[in-house]
Amino acid sequence: MHLCPVEEDLIRLMFKGDIWTTGYSQNGDSNQKSMGRKLCPPMENVPQPINRVNTSAILHELRNEMKKRNAHHGPPIDAYIVPDTDEHQNEEVADHDKRLKYLSGFSGFGGVAVVTQTKAVFWTGWMYHKLADEELSCDWQLLVYGESKRLDEWLLDEFKPNSRVGADLKLISNGDWEFLYHALANESISLVPINNNLIDMIWIDNRPDNPTREAYVWPLEYAGKRWQDKLDATRDKIKAMGCDAMVVTALDEIAWLLNIRGHDIPYGPFLKSYVIVSKDQLHLYTDSVKLSPDVRKHLHTDNCISAHCARLHDYEAIWIDLRTLSQIWQKVLIPSATEYNNGASRCIYILINTEKRKQAPSPIMYMMAEKNSVEKEGMRLSHIRDSAVMCNILAKLDEQFKYGQQLTELAVANMVDKYRSEQNFSRGVSFKSIVGYGPNGAIPHYTPSTSSSLKIDHISTLVIDSGSHYWDGTTDVTRTVHFGQPSAEQIEAYTRVLMASIDLASFTFPHDLILNQIDVIARAPLWDFGYDYNHGTSHGIGVFLNVHEAPVNMYYGRKSSDVVLKEGYFISDEPGYYKENDFGVRLETILEVITKNETMGKYLTFMPITLVPFEPKLIDYYMLSPKQVQWLNAYNDKIRKMVGAELLKYNSSRLGYEWMMERTMPLFSDARRNEVCTLVVAALIVAIATVNLLTLISNYISSVYGYTVAAINGDDPKTDDGFGCWLPSLSALCILVSAFSVAFSSCLHTYRCRLLHSAPEYLSPIRYVSTSICSSLFSNSNKFPPKLLHIDMADFQLYCLSL
Repeated sequence: MHLCPVEEDLIRLMFKGDIWTTGYSQNGDSNQKSMGRKLCPPMENVPQPINRVNTSAILHELRNEMKKRNAHHGPPIDAYIVPDTDEHQNEEVADHDKRLKYLSGFSGFGGVAVVTQTKAVFWTGWMYHKLADEELSCDWQLLVYGESKRLDEWLLDEFKPNSRVGADLKLISNGDWEFLYHALANESISLVPINNNLIDMIWIDNRPDNPTREAYVWPLEYAGKRWQDKLDATRDKIKAMGCDAMVVTALDEIAWLLNIRGHDIPYGPFLKSYVIVSKDQLHLYTDSVKLSPDVRKHLHTDNCISAHCARLHDYEAIWIDLRTLSQIWQKVLIPSATEYNNGASRCIYILINTEKRKQAPSPIMYMMAEKNSVEKEGMRLSHIRDSAVMCNILAKLDEQFKYGQQLTELAVANMVDKYRSEQNFSRGVSFKSIVGYGPNGAIPHYTPSTSSSLKIDHISTLVIDSGSHYWDGTTDVTRTVHFGQPSAEQIEAYTRVLMASIDLASFTFPHDLILNQIDVIARAPLWDFGYDYNHGTSHGIGVFLNVHEAPVNMYYGRKSSDVVLKEGYFISDEPGYYKENDFGVRLETILEVITKNETMGKYLTFMPITLVPFEPKLIDYYMLSPKQVQWLNAYNDKIRKMVGAELLKYNSSRLGYEWMMERTMPLFSDARRNEVCTLVVAALIVAIATVNLLTLISNYISSVYGYTVAAINGDDPKTDDGFGCWLPSLSALCILVSAFSVAFSSCLHTYRCRLLHSAPEYLSPIRYVSTSICSSLFSNSNKFPPKLLHIDMADFQLYCLSL
């Protein structure tokens, strides 16, 4: 990805982010209208976008339901808030819970809607603005985070004192609720709870069923730690925080704690559930039908009477039990908002008496982020396998393009998902694959559809951002490729993004350095040229869990984060460049945080575990520093050894192996490059001097010998048919040998320095001659002893032939 968003949580997204309006409301007054919606208002005989969803009838039903509530359930509400979350504040929600999509037609992330009797207003982030504009009907006014009015400001402008705004307490976090409640209360506007969700009241037909597939045990061979031991560690943390119980609401934390996985959330292996942990009991709230006999045995659910077993309850029973159980506890830990999760809902929060509440970040989040030795090894192995898959995918795409097969974004996305699903230990993709060509590659969260999928050609860049779940790890990798001859602008942009990626991956830092201070290291090469990207540089990643994992979300503009990295964290490294309506570049590599040294305090650094080659034709090697070249050489060598061995296990991977080997050839540093170039120039000078000297000698001998012979025989001295006649041929032969030597030296030099991928135009003739000679004369490695060159002859042969 999957990108880490700049927006920190729904408090900022919904209520604190500046918002600008680009919408048109059919029912609003003229002051609320704004131009900017595509084909809004609708025009006669002009078709609407093919993926636009007409939700006028659904809006009408919702407004009728709001009126019914006014008539039957007490005081009326003037507006209704519909977020895109479920009861657990997930990034992804089950199809059954996609209430905002049903209401609006919006298929992206990070949206929220407000519906009144006359208006429908929708907020989303800049990364999804274009998608929302395409999908939302002209009934909707479209607003974008970060540009103009916030949601609370819009409500304050729209309504007079004593107005009432309603929302479902289960779908809004406590932090979001409190912020909006106080903001509205300052102007005597009430935020009121709606117990029966109004979307659920009207979403009767064609609503997807709740998921029913069984959960399963995540084996100890991958978890590395028994769930009972994790439970004990959690209890110790709860006690240290002055509490005797905790409500666990985040689904990835429950999956990690209990060593179970499920099928309830798209792209996430989670069981929809709640957990309550006390000092001597564990309560699990879920649909018991989803618990297989293996899971029940694993959790010791039968006759549970100890502190290390799970007491099972129906999912909905938590609303009663939490109020009852909390009476016997002194202090209850309620999760607050963190990265990628907004914490407990307002409904969970108010079930506990005021004096017994303690809101704080979940201690499970930090334990989950710091992987144990088994989890670390699993992440490394899963990324080797996944990198081999990516090499096969990119090699196949390269081959198809060369043979003239038509490629589209959607076809590539389907191919990526298919290849991944066929791998050993695969448990499905970790997010919807992002495949963007040309202008679509400049939209960070773009995903192709039948209506938007572009044909891929040789003009622009192709961004592929994808990932997978495996039993032993979760992956997320982005590479940008080009199937033709890239422009100078594309090469510069790609190279600077690569420099940013390398600088972060090679950075060494003290263990207590604040996370967001590290971000400037990655952005500096782009800032130096006036570039930047409007998304985070790094997010955490789980082990067969979420592809976005707290607490890591690296972005220098975030003021509130005091997170520090620890050994055992796994994070993404994903700088990018986006030229709107033209092309995009993003490179994402997963890094493991490791200890560098402890000579004078503890210092940390990173080790890349994503091992997929970068695109040589998009790199200007002369822009790279010696340190960056050194890192890239080491990275390529690691790919050859680890991914190469994985690819050679399977005959079907030979194409991927050759593609990988071609793109991971060693480079010289600036110093070594200059040394070789000096030797080549010196050899050229010596060769030319030798040719000239031999020419002079041959001419002199020819002249002297010719006159002498002619005088003895009485012939005309000008006749020259003796020994001297072939000396000029010898001279010509010397010239040819010298030219061959220079050409071969240049060919060898281009192999060593990768000159062919970044050579100036004036070297084109040498490039052409040298590669032609080396390709024709040295295609058979038996003709040339590799040991004399100190190079891998197979690599050299492959390199020459590939040109």
